Amino acid sequence: MRHVRRSWPGYTGGFSLVEIMVALTLSLLLLGAVFQIFISAKASYRMNEGLARLQETGRFAVDILTGDIRMAGYQGCMTLDQLTPNVIVKNPPSELLLYDPANVLRGQNDLASGNDLVDDHRAVVGSDSLSLLKASPAVAHLSGNMTAINANIQLDGNPAGFEQDDILMITDCAEADIFKATSVSSSGGTVTIAHASDGNTTNNLSKAYQGDAMVMAFESSTYYVADTNRTNEAGEPIYGLYVQRLGGTPVELVAGVEDMQVLYGEDGNADGSVDSYVNAGAVADFTNVLSIRVALLVDSVTPASTQPDSATYTLLDETVDPPNGRYLRKVFTLTATVRNRELRSTMFN
Repeated sequence: MRHVRRSWPGYTGGFSLVEIMVALTLSLLLLGAVFQIFISAKASYRMNEGLARLQETGRFAVDILTGDIRMAGYQGCMTLDQLTPNVIVKNPPSELLLYDPANVLRGQNDLASGNDLVDDHRAVVGSDSLSLLKASPAVAHLSGNMTAINANIQLDGNPAGFEQDDILMITDCAEADIFKATSVSSSGGTVTIAHASDGNTTNNLSKAYQGDAMVMAFESSTYYVADTNRTNEAGEPIYGLYVQRLGGTPVELVAGVEDMQVLYGEDGNADGSVDSYVNAGAVADFTNVLSIRVALLVDSVTPASTQPDSATYTLLDETVDPPNGRYLRKVFTLTATVRNRELRSTMFN
């Protein structure tokens, strides 16, 4: 059979130029929509991540500061107003020399150049610092050597991880001693701590303490905000909350804190209640400070907003105008009572 090849009128072998242009236009519109969705989703993700980081940083910093402020001046069961410890540490650190009712909490207002925290530790100029002295809440009890005042202390455990050269406090609510641990050893579950005269002015404690005595670490904490010496993805500096303990190397607690301002609640008429909140430079007598108010300016560390932040922020008695980066920022404020201040209200007298 003979096959006849037929030619169809109007038949072409591909798309016309108009069809291609229409297809390309539709494709570009579709890709643009997808790209826009991607950009929006990414911006939303960065925003949510920034908010989460902001809340986490603020909550952590507030919890740390609140707990330490409440414990300022803690030394077991008696306040410094009621019991002054006998200090036998040889060449004690300057913080220990300040361990009295007027200095268990103190601070510096508006740090400036020339201050050690600014010059040596990159503290933020214009921010405040807060220093607290206390005994650690982690307590160990005596288990042996309770007959002589110069005997090594034997404990039933070491929950606070006492180490050689730590400064420790022992008290039974009638007497208290602060000494340096010249050695710490453990054998058979018993921890032995020496307080020899090579680290102390004497190896004699005030008394031979018994099983009801508590042994705690002496703690000094100075909080401040400083440049971490790191930069974020935009090349901008990262700031953080730091703590320096007993004059040692400062430790970064959390990044994303740009500023800290502190006010002190002072009881000027000894009635057991706060009369006014003032900055450190205006406190008449730190012995009368019953509570502390702290404001922290916290940021998202990395850019998380589509628009620059040009706002100013009020931190207690200060107004702060941070750089206009694309950050999320929030002010966190706390007020904490210094629980170890002696009750002064007339109803307790």
